[in-house]
Amino acid sequence: MSPEFTTDPHERLAAHLDAAPLGAPPAPELMAILRTLFSPAEAELAAALPFAPVGVAQLAQELDRPSDEVGSILADLAERGLCFERQTPRGAYYGLLPVVPGLAETQFMGGVVNDEKRRLARLFADYYGKGPGPALVAAGQRGAALPRVIPVGRAVTAGQEILPFERAEAMIRQADYICLGTCYCRQEAELNGHGCGAPKDVCLTFGPFAEFLVGKGLAQAVDFQTAMGAMERAEMAGLVHVTANVSGAANFICNCCGCCCLFLKTVTQLKRPGAIAAAGWLAVVDPDNCVACGQCQEVCQVAAPQPDDETMAVDASLCLGCGHCALACPTGAIAMQPRPGRQTPPFVSYPELTAAMIRGRMREKAEEGHA
Repeated sequence: MSPEFTTDPHERLAAHLDAAPLGAPPAPELMAILRTLFSPAEAELAAALPFAPVGVAQLAQELDRPSDEVGSILADLAERGLCFERQTPRGAYYGLLPVVPGLAETQFMGGVVNDEKRRLARLFADYYGKGPGPALVAAGQRGAALPRVIPVGRAVTAGQEILPFERAEAMIRQADYICLGTCYCRQEAELNGHGCGAPKDVCLTFGPFAEFLVGKGLAQAVDFQTAMGAMERAEMAGLVHVTANVSGAANFICNCCGCCCLFLKTVTQLKRPGAIAAAGWLAVVDPDNCVACGQCQEVCQVAAPQPDDETMAVDASLCLGCGHCALACPTGAIAMQPRPGRQTPPFVSYPELTAAMIRGRMREKAEEGHA
């Protein structure tokens, strides 16, 4: 039965979540996730909850339901990281969290370990190849990749211009509120029994959503120095800095590995590098100085450096421009150079990016309808 006609509230919720910018492609695993997280009554209300925060009184009026009943359900959902909550002088505002970015993160970034979290971790892992992974790939193909790589600052020489949106330090310094949380990707992997051992306390979120996470006990508020300390730990572990594909204020910086991260797995597992926007830099090997020691290959999260006769070469189509290989090279044979056609990210803000993602999906559906 088509979701708009079904009486099953979880099916209606799944259809609603698929209307989010990245979408939520239908799959049995998604339905199992939603039935685990939401009761039928909660799913019924969540299916009517907009993604943009709305006041309780307004939503209750639209649904012709008592405000105290609606407010109670939404407050409980927010406590469990299933919807966004913001307290204002006019009362509480709530918005449904998409599956990604949203539910997939909040369910694991608190670091809780129990049987229910293990079951959810298995379901989310099984859903990746049917849902979030292909959705990230499709967004990149439409020209609106959600994530973007930031280079490690030390890998770019002093004489080279590095723009503000390429500097993690500048992005963190301009944030008005910062929180530090557990890497939900590596937490999910550990719950599934195959964590990689990389640091987990290195995920940064900024702004109102960071305040929400702290208020719900899913992260801790930190200052600039602590945030930079987390970035340094991530760099020392060889993790890749990833943020939203915007040139303005960022709302997150993840520090990603190629084995667990839902962003980098589009490259390492799905073999679709275009799902993540590379940094405006490219690792270039000087064959005269390269001794083919393989250290660049060892540190690269996406296997971009590969042996080439008696030297190493970097596959430009895979290189994310993070700079870790340049830092690891013992002979200085690798330099970070501006990527050909280097451009400013096409979107200024996160709302502009998500609007482009929605337009791309709508255009694709219209084209399919005329096919």
